[in-house]
Amino acid sequence: MMKHRLFRLMFGVLAFASAPPVSDAFAAAQPIFWSALRPADQAKATMPLSGKTVSGPQGETFAWHDEGQPVALTGFVLPVDQDGDLVYEFMLVPWAGACSHMPSPPPNQLVRVVPQEPLHLERMYEPVTVTGSLRPGLDQAQFFMIDGVRVLAYGYSMSHAQVAKATATDDPDLLTLSPFGILPR
Repeated sequence: MMKHRLFRLMFGVLAFASAPPVSDAFAAAQPIFWSALRPADQAKATMPLSGKTVSGPQGETFAWHDEGQPVALTGFVLPVDQDGDLVYEFMLVPWAGACSHMPSPPPNQLVRVVPQEPLHLERMYEPVTVTGSLRPGLDQAQFFMIDGVRVLAYGYSMSHAQVAKATATDDPDLLTLSPFGILPR
């Protein structure tokens, strides 16, 4: 009996010690563009100020289903749960000002993110890269704005995400339009 406990303890220690750290898994994350989250026949939103949005069945169709593969996706932060400059939960959106000052993207272009640790948000409309596992599934989130409560339908979520300032991206769907004019990348 004692031999079995000792064997299990040694096996557990060896298994734990040989497991790669979680950050190594994130380091191997596959960079993806926003187009990977929507069906190929759904056009990208090129003019968010137009008021045209993709809704209904096409906006609720998810193209990403590989939940086990960590990904890196760059976008803009729309705080959902915030205390001062610390953000505990946010929507990652493909253009600056999406949802708050412009029409919202379709659900398959909204990602609800819960970071591993609170995000220190220095400036609005600054692009960030989130790294973690995307989980598809239509849901809703409520957040407060100056003009009242807003409920958004989102199509993907990412928990325990690593968040970093974006250094560069080639994603053609990442728009820097904002309600305050065009921002440099």
